[in-house]
Amino acid sequence: MSRNLLPRSPLFCVLCQTTPLNCKYQVKYCQYQWGVGMRDVERVVREQLALLAEANMRADRAIAAILDAARGMDGGVRENAGVLLEVAEVVGRCGQARDGQLVQLLAQADRVGVPRAGLQAWVSTHLDVTRGKARAMAEAARTVGAVPELAAPLSSGEVGADTIRALTRTAQAVDGTGRETITAMAETLTIASRDGVAAANRHVRILEHTVGPGSPEEVLARQRVKSYARVSEVEGGMCRVDVLLDPVRGTTLRAAIDVLTAAWIRERQYDKADPLPVDVRSTGQINAHALVRLAEVFLTATPEQRGARLTPPTLYYLPLDPAHGDRFAESVYGTLVPRTVVAPPGHPAAHIIHVEGDHPVLLDGARIDTTPTARLATPAQRTALAFRDRHCRYPGCTRPPTWSLHAHHLVPYGKGGPTTLRNLALLCPEHHSLTHHPQHKR
Repeated sequence: MSRNLLPRSPLFCVLCQTTPLNCKYQVKYCQYQWGVGMRDVERVVREQLALLAEANMRADRAIAAILDAARGMDGGVRENAGVLLEVAEVVGRCGQARDGQLVQLLAQADRVGVPRAGLQAWVSTHLDVTRGKARAMAEAARTVGAVPELAAPLSSGEVGADTIRALTRTAQAVDGTGRETITAMAETLTIASRDGVAAANRHVRILEHTVGPGSPEEVLARQRVKSYARVSEVEGGMCRVDVLLDPVRGTTLRAAIDVLTAAWIRERQYDKADPLPVDVRSTGQINAHALVRLAEVFLTATPEQRGARLTPPTLYYLPLDPAHGDRFAESVYGTLVPRTVVAPPGHPAAHIIHVEGDHPVLLDGARIDTTPTARLATPAQRTALAFRDRHCRYPGCTRPPTWSLHAHHLVPYGKGGPTTLRNLALLCPEHHSLTHHPQHKR
C-alpha cells in the first residue's frame, strides 16, 4: 500500500489518541509513522479477512480431495498410512496455529472493546463452546493473547491448547506476587517445548503452591484468591465440576465427603447393608455420590440452616407435549434425564409442565397466567419462565435461573404491559438494570 495514498493528518495516534512523540504504539499504529487512519486500519483488516476466507476455502477443498483419495487407499499399506499422517500433522499444526491466533484476536477485541455482555458471553454464543470453555478462552486471551512476546510462538503451530492453558495458569499463579509474569510464562513455555505439556503442568502446579514469600496467613490469603469452582457440561449432558480450594476450605469439603464415604463403606462391610445404588462401587464413585448427598441435605435444610432465605429452586420439569412424550424429564439446566427417577411425589422439586406451542400454560394442572394485572410475577410464572427461557435472555448471557433471575416485562407494566408469560422474559440483575437504563451500555 502506497503511503502517498493514505491520509497524513491529523497527527495523532489512532489507538492512544496522543501526539506522535508520546505515542506508545508508534512503530505499528501511529499516523505520524505510517499515515494510517482508523478507517484505513479497518479497511485493511477487512481486505485481509476476505483473503483469509478464500485461503480457508482452498484449504478445505484440498483436505476434502485428500480424504476422497484416502478412502480409496488399500488397507495394510504402511506407506499409505505414513503419507496420511503427514497430512494429519500439517492439519494439526494449522489448527494449533489458529488456536493461538484466535487467543490473540480475542485479546485485541477485548482491548478495543467487546459488547457489554463481555468476552466470555461472546465466545460462548458465537464459537459453539460450553460456558466453561468460553471462560477459559476469555482468561487465556487476557493473560496470554495480550502478551506481545508470545505472539510468535502462539502463531507458530507449535503451541497447542493445553500449553495455552498452562501459560494462563502460570500468569494467574504469579499475579500479585511480585514475580515477572513474562519470565514465568517463558519458563513454562520452554518446559512444554522441551519436555511436553505434562511436565509443564507439573511445573505450574508446583508454582501455584509455592510462589510468593510471606507469612502463613498471607500465603493462605493468596490461595483463597486463586480458588475457584467451575461447572461445565460435557458429552451426553454429564456435568464436570472442577474445584481448586485453599487448605482450610478444602479440608472442610474433603472431611464432609470422607465422613459420608466412610459411613457407607462401614455399612457395607460390617452391617451387610447396601446403602448405595448398585452402580456406585469404586471410591471415586462413592465420593461423587457423597458430594451430591451434601447438596441434597443443603437443599432440604431450613433457610436458617442454609444461610440462604431464597426458596430452593425447581430442579426438574416433566413436560407434557408430543415432543417429549412421557419418557424424559428436563433439568433446570436443560439436560434430559429418565422421567422415572424424578416422578412426583417422590421428587418434591419436580413440576409437571403442560406446553402449548412455545409457552407453558399449566403447572401441576393449574393455569399459570391467572393475574395479568398483578405487578409482580407469581411463583408459578417464575417456575414456567425458568423452564421456557433456561437462562438470561440478554444476548450472549447464559446465567441460569438459579442466579435469581428477574421476571422482566417486555412491554413495561407502567405502559399497560400484562404480567403474562408472553410478556415476561428472564434477565439477570445486571442485564435487567441495563435494559431499563440503556445509557449505561458501553
